[in-house]
Amino acid sequence: MNSTYVATGRLVTALHAVLLPRHPLQIDVLKAIACACMLVDHINTCLFDRASVLAYLVGRLAFPLFGLAFALTLNPDKALQTARRLAIAGAAIQPIYAIAFADTGFSPWWAGNILFSFAAVAYLVELVKSPTTSSIIQALAVVMLASIVQAPSSFGLAGIIWLFALHRFLNPQADSTVAWPAAALVAFFMLNPGMPIANALIAATIAAIIAASQFARSGAPTRTTRVPWSLWFYVGHLALMAILALKF
Repeated sequence: MNSTYVATGRLVTALHAVLLPRHPLQIDVLKAIACACMLVDHINTCLFDRASVLAYLVGRLAFPLFGLAFALTLNPDKALQTARRLAIAGAAIQPIYAIAFADTGFSPWWAGNILFSFAAVAYLVELVKSPTTSSIIQALAVVMLASIVQAPSSFGLAGIIWLFALHRFLNPQADSTVAWPAAALVAFFMLNPGMPIANALIAATIAAIIAASQFARSGAPTRTTRVPWSLWFYVGHLALMAILALKF
């Protein structure tokens, strides 16, 4: 039992060595691939009623990759500010999101866009800094509400667990025990229930993308901006989907 624990601990350490580098260009590689997959998925969903199985599978890559970029870049010391910004952005985008997916049958009008999941997890990261009875109650309320509102189209409870567990595992300041990568792995396979073979292929593809993105660390650092370009892409492509939805 002890040898198994030691071996697992070494595996966690090895995973940290691969995933923890946060060169801006590496994060941009992950986000760019995630944005492309998201665009393919949303075109397939909003305009073609998910007619293409291949496009749907490509779309399943988007959230895990965005989640990895989020977990790598979320600063626990600024988690509350991040949660507020994401919640405000999510609320501003929600009408556009609702129009874009109104006629798809895959997302009711009350379902939240994915930014609310990221906002909820950032708030959870803030709450767990100093656990108290009040913060635990708040955390449970956040998880319950986010799980319900995000369930139809933004991965619900599985998405919340995936993001939070991944952040706890990747954050050097947190107690990155074996439990967190295990929870993240279980949550990953919960994101798309009933698709075990597809999930395995998606996991392998994501692992290959992560490995390839390591080469980006050798390049020159990219400039940082006040507003992430991926957020503008999210807003822009949803607005285009909404316009096309209204026309059709």
